Amino acid sequence: MKRARIHFSLISALLAGAVTIGAGIGEAQAANLKTVKVMSVQMENLRQFEGNVEAINKSTISAQTSGRIKSINFDVDDYVKAGEIILTFYDTEHRARLSQAQSELNAAEALRISAEQTFKRTQKLFKKGTVSRASFDTAKSSYDSTKARQESAQAALAQAKEQLGYTVVKAPYSGFVVERHVQLGEIANPGKPLMTGFSLEKLRVKAEVPQQYAVAIRKTNTAIIYGPNNQTIKANALTVFPFADPKSNTVTVRIALPDGTKSIFPGMLVKTAFKIGERSSLSIPQQSVVRRGELIGAYIINAKGDIHLQQIITGRKNGDGMIEVLSGLKQDDVIALNPLNAAIELKSKLAAEK
Repeated sequence: MKRARIHFSLISALLAGAVTIGAGIGEAQAANLKTVKVMSVQMENLRQFEGNVEAINKSTISAQTSGRIKSINFDVDDYVKAGEIILTFYDTEHRARLSQAQSELNAAEALRISAEQTFKRTQKLFKKGTVSRASFDTAKSSYDSTKARQESAQAALAQAKEQLGYTVVKAPYSGFVVERHVQLGEIANPGKPLMTGFSLEKLRVKAEVPQQYAVAIRKTNTAIIYGPNNQTIKANALTVFPFADPKSNTVTVRIALPDGTKSIFPGMLVKTAFKIGERSSLSIPQQSVVRRGELIGAYIINAKGDIHLQQIITGRKNGDGMIEVLSGLKQDDVIALNPLNAAIELKSKLAAEK
């Protein structure tokens, strides 16, 4: 059967990024087949590297006083809220020191009051000329000495209170316990590690990038993290280190993740893409892409209205329903928006030609 000549014109109406062939493929085809032109668009120029997730708030709590551990309220993998008591020390000795410091302050206060009264009386008599200068100087010296002793006792009391407070160890922030360094009944001295934990509320990704990209990354200040289950996270809080590693010639970049980021945990390896500028790229709707096993393609329609499946290589998705085409298509090529309708139409044309 002789193939009919097909002429068509593109209707200049933007309907979800598609144009409909008006008369080039026949009435039945025009009713079902929508097409779209392959367009060149500006895309973010990204460079992808691997990064490690780490907690911003990760710390090891150490003992600030000496004592025997009385209780341990949390263990590894336990979730601790900010302000909760992690562990306690026996505080009998600390309370005794506090009581002693309070008694010394009371005694120093009493001496200061007595010396003050003596000094005031001596001062009045000295002004009247009834006591010697030596007596006045002695009273004043005694008063100054008792004031200094009282101030020293106050400082000792404050220190005793602080040391007593150190017997109760509280969580500085909410998070998980990842390591416990002590056992119940163990004696801990100042500086002894007690527990290590981190918070999942504030996370960041640490990546090592080649030094030639450091300036561009610092300028654009944009990164995309690819998490599990095709999760993408865009971040604009980047810290680019102002120096490079002389051995690897790489620069460290830290990317702060938005608060409350889910499905990402410290220690994970993730893909990280940094924006280093923009570039032109061919782009088509994702819905027009055909996937048959390992084959990826699109139904292309030439100027005569012929339809054939063209194998293509795709790049990254744009996030607006479009996908990048790396090869297989050129600008202004016309492709079918609905691959299923195009396959039906192609089958119908082939059957009609037999």
